[in-house]
Amino acid sequence: MRRDGWVPIRLVWKGSGVGEGEAFVDWCWLGGERFIDPFFDGAIEIAQRRPFNRLFTHRTPIAELGWWYAASPGMAPAGFIFHMSRCGSTLVSQMLAALPENVVISEAGPMDRLARAESIPEAAKAEWLRWMVSALGQKRSGGETRYFIKFDSPTVLALPSIRRAFPSVPWIFLYRNPEEVLVSHLRQPAPAMCAGMITDVSALGAPLDEVVSMSQEEYAARVIGRICESAALGMDECGMLVNYTELPEAAWGNIARRFGVEFSPDEIAQMQVVALHDAKRPRQKFEADGESKRLEVSEAVRAAAARWISPHFDELERLRAAAGIP
Repeated sequence: MRRDGWVPIRLVWKGSGVGEGEAFVDWCWLGGERFIDPFFDGAIEIAQRRPFNRLFTHRTPIAELGWWYAASPGMAPAGFIFHMSRCGSTLVSQMLAALPENVVISEAGPMDRLARAESIPEAAKAEWLRWMVSALGQKRSGGETRYFIKFDSPTVLALPSIRRAFPSVPWIFLYRNPEEVLVSHLRQPAPAMCAGMITDVSALGAPLDEVVSMSQEEYAARVIGRICESAALGMDECGMLVNYTELPEAAWGNIARRFGVEFSPDEIAQMQVVALHDAKRPRQKFEADGESKRLEVSEAVRAAAARWISPHFDELERLRAAAGIP
């Protein structure tokens, strides 16, 4: 069966847990519609309300992805975007998505879930990741020439698996002042910053009983610190570090060069228009919030950021300076 216009939207297992038992894929019909929403799952939620998808959304074994990969290889990704969280990654992906030549997949649930699944043998995971990336990288309107993927912030923990599957794809890691990021998550926590949402609690360097008793500040700081540590440890010749302070200009500057792209003056102008608006709420104008976040820094936030995030943030800054990034 051909899959033109169909998109994999969910990865599920018929077994005892993620990565165990037989794997299946849920599909949704999008036709030639482009991904322009800030997040993949938001676009899919809208699409699934349509009568056709209410009737015809269906599930297949994961081998169907392999068949589609062989029959219709998607575009090769031009770049991967990893990030610390709340540090401008959505702005970068939205600026790229503003150009009709680009296919931009932003935090696709099935891809992130597959990358972070720990029970899948590495060889099989690499193959499945290539299948998934290919299925999501199909041309939407027919005129696209570039393909970019932004992963969810905890997915950088799976950076070795992703690099194993895509060793030559250039990638960036975006990061920001630790206290500002931590305050953002205390205002409105992302799922990964809530105790129990990171399934591999050993990644936090603490036993489960200790994890569940942590304060919100400590838990979120440990997760954010682990994310930054993974990026620093995984930095290689294909990677590049981007500080939030470099945005938005880095999108058409250093980031574009890392991804091997040269944007025209007209394309840069389109990206600049996007930068004037809030990346997650495009109808609202962008308002810098760094100062207001710094004013909310409590002693608990300052202590947690200093202990769990700042050492890794400092290492990222050291690596960025050593790479000679202006």
